[in-house]
Parts: sequence; structure tokens; C-alpha cells
Amino acid sequence: MKNLVKFTTVVAFMLATVAGMAREPKLNLLSAGKAKSVVLTMDASVNGVQVKLMDSDLNVIYSEKMSEGQFSKKLNLKDLTDGVYFLSADNNMTEYSYTIVLDNNDVRIVESDEDIKPFFRKTDNMIFMNYLNLDKSKLSIKVYDTESRTVFTQEVADEMIVEKAFNFTDAFPGTYTVTVKSAGKTYTEEFVVN
Repeated sequence: MKNLVKFTTVVAFMLATVAGMAREPKLNLLSAGKAKSVVLTMDASVNGVQVKLMDSDLNVIYSEKMSEGQFSKKLNLKDLTDGVYFLSADNNMTEYSYTIVLDNNDVRIVESDEDIKPFFRKTDNMIFMNYLNLDKSKLSIKVYDTESRTVFTQEVADEMIVEKAFNFTDAFPGTYTVTVKSAGKTYTEEFVVN
């Protein structure tokens, strides 16, 4: 039974990863004359996609949650001053981020990044966590209870696919937080036990 659950989890994670790859966004630049804009096109997952445009001080200039399905969003940048801006599209499994530079009437993408997040699946008393750790970096997994006490901790190193199942069947009622730290980034997921 344990092997069946593990196999099913791996297959689900691989399918989610393949589906996530199919949703990779496209960012097109439009900078003809004074019209400075970018067009973001992608497929939104079941949970939707959170799109944000921020200035160099990380102040949010624009934010919108796109619903499920394919969308294309044009962001007009003509009224923004020259400088560096950050555009992100987060679909809960992957965050795509772009560094955009505005210079006179020119719009350039100088950097793009893709951050694959851990995938959490919840059932009544269980949390299943899968993480595609492509660079096999050191990973720290911790679970905290309602009072911020550590109830579980594990260090993982040199593994590409990290899987973990947390059983809360005999846990005290409250809110638990699972944290995953990898390569300077921290991901969290909350779980309520009744």
C-alpha cells in the first residue's frame, strides 16, 4: 500500500510538472513610437495566475488575478518613468519573473527567471509535499504548530525529487505550517487540524 501511494504521488507530481511546463508564459514587447507596452500570454491553472508589475522599490503598480484558461494581458507602460520594473506571473506551482528596463521609447527584457515551487496536496489528515529540486541544493523542511513550536524537521541534500507525507491523524487541533527552504527561498503551506 505504501509503495502504491508513493508511486501515485510520483506520477501525479510528474503530470503536474508536465502540465506546468505547457503553461509557460510568453512575454511580447511592443515599443513602436511612444507606445511602450508588454503583452503577457499564458494559460492559467485551476487556481488562476496572480500578475504583478512592481517598480524598482518593489512597490506594486499593478496587480490582477487571472482566472482559469488562456489569457492575454496588455500592460501599457507609456506613463511610467524610465527605469527598472519587475513583472511576475505566479500560478501557485511556478513563479515567472521578468526584469524590464524602460529607456526613452525603448522597452527591454534584461532578465527572466522561473521559480518552481513545492507542490502541496491536502486530504483530511494528510499533507503530501513534492518538490522538483533541479539543482539538488540543500533543502530544509520544517513543520510548526499553532504556537510556532517546531514539531518536525528534516534536512535533505543531493536529491532531485523530494517527497514527503505528513500525517496529522493524531495531532492536536490547530493550524500547522509546513516550510520548505531551498537556495535562499522559503515556501510555506498552512494546514488546519480540527
